[in-house]
Formats: sequence, C-alpha cells, structure tokens
Amino acid sequence: ENVTVASLDIKDDKVDLGLEGDIQTYFMGLANIHTLDVHASALAVRAVTGSVEVALVLDNTWSMSEKDSSGKTKIDALKDAATSLTDKLIGDDGAENVRVGLVPYADYVNVGTQYRGASWLSVPADTVGPTPPPQTCEMKEVTSTPCTGNAPSKTCTRYVDGVPENYECGKQCVSWGTPVTKVQKVCTGGGTATVKKWWGCVGSRKTGDTRLNDGSPSVPYPGYIETKQTCLNPIMPLTNNVTSLDQAIDGMIINIGSYKPYTYIPAGLIWGLNILSPLEPFNQAAAYDPANKNPRKAVVLMTDGENFMNFRKSDGRHIAVDYPDGFDPKNKTQADARAVQMQGTNDDTLAICNYIKAQNIEIYTVAFMVDMDFSKKLLQACATDAEHYFDASDSAKLLSSFESIAQSLTQVRLAR
Repeated sequence: ENVTVASLDIKDDKVDLGLEGDIQTYFMGLANIHTLDVHASALAVRAVTGSVEVALVLDNTWSMSEKDSSGKTKIDALKDAATSLTDKLIGDDGAENVRVGLVPYADYVNVGTQYRGASWLSVPADTVGPTPPPQTCEMKEVTSTPCTGNAPSKTCTRYVDGVPENYECGKQCVSWGTPVTKVQKVCTGGGTATVKKWWGCVGSRKTGDTRLNDGSPSVPYPGYIETKQTCLNPIMPLTNNVTSLDQAIDGMIINIGSYKPYTYIPAGLIWGLNILSPLEPFNQAAAYDPANKNPRKAVVLMTDGENFMNFRKSDGRHIAVDYPDGFDPKNKTQADARAVQMQGTNDDTLAICNYIKAQNIEIYTVAFMVDMDFSKKLLQACATDAEHYFDASDSAKLLSSFESIAQSLTQVRLAR
C-alpha cells in the first residue's frame, strides 16, 4: 500500500526506477508491528545482446563537400551520425561484445601501408626514375606565330563526382598574325628524379569474379605506386575502442590537395565484407554464424550519390566516367542514359550485396541527399529488406537514420 516513486533516473539507454511503499502485517501485529516498509527497484537497458560486428562503409568522395539546406557539409553531417552510432553501440566503457570497423571509401580504398608484403597484396617495388641531365641553355633562333584575336571569355561548367564547378573558358585564338623569328634562350634538362611509392591504395581483384566476394583469399589485390597519394584515410579493422573509432571518423577527409576522388561503391562494399570475413585480408572477425546471432554481423553502407567509375580488368583500376557537357540530372532521358553507362558497376555493386546477404550478414543502406532514382533503387535492392533502407534528405534525417540503425542492433532487457 501507499506505493510511491522513490527514484527515477533516465539516460539515453537506461531507465532506473525505484519504488517504496508499505505492507500490512498479520502475525507481527501480535508484537504491535502493523506495517513494514518495502523498497524495490528495476533497471531496463537498451544494449547489444550476444556479440555484434559492424562494418561502417562510408562515402568520403568529393561530392560530400556539398552542403545541405542548413549550411552543413555532408561530410560533417556524416561524422556526427557515425559517431552517434558507435557511441550508442559500444558506449564509453568499450563493450567487450561489440566491435566496429571503418571503411572510408571513394574511388579506391586505403588498406594501410603496414600491410605491404602481405600474401593478399601484390604491390610493385617503389621506384626512383633516372636523374635528368643537368640543365643546359643556349641562344637559338625561334619562330612563332603570334595570336592577333581571341574568342570571348565565358563561364563553363564541369562535374567532379557529380559536383558542378564553374570555370572560365573560351579565349581561344581565332586569328593569327605573320610568323616572327627571334633569338631567345632555350634550356633543356634539369629537375629531379621521379619517385613513385605505395601509399596504401589498392584496386579490385582481376581474376574472374574474385572482386565480388571473399571466397579466394589467395588471389591478391593490386596495389599501385604513384608520385602522390591518390586514396584517402586507411581502413580501421574491427575494434571496441570507441575513442580510436571516433578519432578515425572525425579524421575522415574528402580530398588531398587537387585530388578530388570519385565514387566507386564496390570498392567500399568488398572491404566492408573483408573486415567482417574470418578469411584474409583481415582475419580479426569471428566465423560466420548461419543464424547471424553469435556474432550478429552487419554492414552499414552510406552514399550520397551514384557510381562514377567502371572496373578495368587489365589492371584492376577504376576509370572515371564523368557527366557529359550539358548534363541535367533532373532530365529523365539523360539520367536513364547515365544509368546505362554505369550498368556494369551497378551490377557489381548488387552482386557484392547479394553475396554479403548470402552469408546471412545484414545490410543497412543509407541514401543521403540522393537525387537519381536509379541510385535509390540500387540501394533499396542492396539492403536486407525495406526496413534496412533509409532515405535521408538532410543532415537531421541522416543522424536519425544512424540512430535507428543503432537501435535496431540493440534490444531492451531487464538488467535488474
């Protein structure tokens, strides 16, 4: 009787409730004790049941530089949403039964230079080109034809990963004068040797359809040596260190200098599978459970657009197919033609999705400010089912999508 709430503590994922009241006595009434105080408490928590392994496959391409209606860049919105998910799944204490990996993808994936020499990689040796001869100069007669008239300057538009960029064009020479010969200094040679090194960038497997699954760990991925870095931050394998994960998410970048990467979703997906696979390249993951319960494995694929590159079988590289001049993404005819251009890569994307689902791994897909209908349909087809697909039209909805994914990977249970 006389039950009242003694305490109530509500946090994000916990409800701790305490009650108090009294109970009438019978036999103790003989000793003139007619009531006893009663206290009870219960704690309900939302947390992971069993063990969970999650691969965050996140779009880090140049199109993520765009802003939503609130003025927030897409990449900043993604950082907030991804951090929210990892914090909810792992918590501050680092849940032992939850591990999350991060795959920042663009045109290529960076596996990390510490894996050079691994059996699952084929990377040529770094090279230093021949040293150019010393610079020499001499006075020579040079004949040139001066330009006497230029076309007017105008503004043109080009697309980089779907992002329109205006630039000044025109001004080409349209009339020429009489050739003129004059003596001037002409120099040759000089400079430094060309150095090429491996920055961690890898392409797709070239043999058969091995680029679409994890079934051939002995087939190596091709690594490329370049004069500068042409892939972004490296993959983070599965971990329950939420601090390291949050730092890696916060450090995600969308360009390095003039390098502005395009979108190739299959690269992200296959490495999302690789960090969840018990096989090499990464073998930190537990074996697949046919029931997907112990552990429960999930891929979270997020993109803000469409594929912009096609696979080249000869060397495993991904070749950009940009928008043509005058392209209008809202023009259905042009959009349909674009879908045909990307059919091979979209088929590869879906093939990897289907393989992942065949291992009973869940796939959540998030379309962030995506305009193209065929891109949305691809993500819907990739997802495990309709409840695993999210269409986020702004930063707030992206955050809500990731929070919903975190909730779906946890359950409410009575802890006390």
